Amino acid sequence: MYCRELYGTLHADAQVARLNAGISGEALLRLSDATLQQYLDGHPKAPACKGRIGWGAADAAAFAPEFGQEIRPMWIAADRDACRFSIGAGWDEERLLAAAFDGAGRARLEATLRRLKVDRKRYLLLPVHPWQWEHMIVTQFAGEIAARRLIPLGDFGDGYLALQSLRTLANANRPAALHLKLALTILNTSAWRGVPGKYMAIGPAFSAWLAAKTASDPALAGAIVLGEPAGAFYPHPVYERIDGAPYQFREMLGVIWREAVESHLRNGQSAMMFGALLKTMPAGPPLAAVLVARSGLAVEIWLARLFDAVVVPLYHFLCRYGVGFIAHGQNLTLILENFTPCGVAIKDLQGDVDLIDADFPEAADMPDGVRETLLRRPAPHLLQHLQTGHFVSVLRFLSDALAGCGVIDEMAFYAVLAERLRRYQASHPDMADRFALFDLFTPKVPRICINRVRLAIGYSDASSRPSPGLGGDLDNPLHFAPIQRAARAAAPGRADLAGAHP
Repeated sequence: MYCRELYGTLHADAQVARLNAGISGEALLRLSDATLQQYLDGHPKAPACKGRIGWGAADAAAFAPEFGQEIRPMWIAADRDACRFSIGAGWDEERLLAAAFDGAGRARLEATLRRLKVDRKRYLLLPVHPWQWEHMIVTQFAGEIAARRLIPLGDFGDGYLALQSLRTLANANRPAALHLKLALTILNTSAWRGVPGKYMAIGPAFSAWLAAKTASDPALAGAIVLGEPAGAFYPHPVYERIDGAPYQFREMLGVIWREAVESHLRNGQSAMMFGALLKTMPAGPPLAAVLVARSGLAVEIWLARLFDAVVVPLYHFLCRYGVGFIAHGQNLTLILENFTPCGVAIKDLQGDVDLIDADFPEAADMPDGVRETLLRRPAPHLLQHLQTGHFVSVLRFLSDALAGCGVIDEMAFYAVLAERLRRYQASHPDMADRFALFDLFTPKVPRICINRVRLAIGYSDASSRPSPGLGGDLDNPLHFAPIQRAARAAAPGRADLAGAHP
């Protein structure tokens, strides 16, 4: 089965390679974030990152990002009594619909609702991924459809482009419109890609709270939380009641509406998924090196701005508020101005965020229900969201790409990162106890292993998503890079002294 995932990944990689054969790094920089994601290679830490078990070649051609096809969601009317629906302050259902329909599409929708005698007071209108409708909802929810608790309306409204996560869709014609995160029951990058219902009640309030912190905390200037103004979940009437039922059968029908980064950009700014920095080209330097060259800055200065814009806010959220984002390359969007990092947009707040297992006073105003819903972890576990989720899974490959084309060597790269983090810590002496609690500078860090897990647990049904394994410790470059840099700086002086006094 793991070989099957690898072959599926190779099939997708062939299409990605075909696309990239005819485009340069400079041309990639001119693309929108959603279009750029069609050219990306996937998660470098996961060799089987595009296994997509459940899809065939025709499904990939219709729905995978590298094929660039517009996807038109299937819309259904769902009985409100059966739904779990949450919507944030300042939002309403009409505004959600306006983000997905132009005038003509909305007119078709209204005509369909009249023809099918759908009472909007009773029914909530939900988008469904067309593959999910055809392969899961029609059969697994047949009883709900027969009882008119679910009413199929049709596949109309705006067209969307699939992003790298497959189940998140961006509006193809209105980039600033809300994204749709839809359930997709295929196995990809170790997990079934459904939408869990347990987060629906807290999503809008939690994202609003995080956004308020970024707006009011000077240490988070430049950071953006992509709000999740609404979410809906329709539980299966039988699977939901079976103790220990496999999680993929409990996450089949749901949607999260999420802000697009384009709705936050100022004039002159652009955005790209952070993982795009790792993009290597068939000929020429990696995309990160192209950005450095176009910025006109020395690479150390460019990296300092990158780390100030991305790593420092993530670390500050962890230390000040006890909020740990799983900060891999898809969950972060880099904001650029003049080809230089100036901010970061953070997303995926329902399932890829955990909290400290202590009560930090700075987070005392967190909305009701959030602490009870999200996982609460001890500090060493939460720290791995940054160390493993970002440093090991993303920055490791960025440093390698830049070193491979001669821009900066690995230890110099991490010396810049260490210096920016130390500078941040020095500017917040009141948080010394938190920096000790979340210590990034230990000589060793744990090795968190994601690839061996599937080989260990197999592919049988499980009631929860798999957890990574633990391997031997890794040398921590944040500890050793400053030591090496200091030694190199001192070496010329020692050599001169040795030459004068043999």
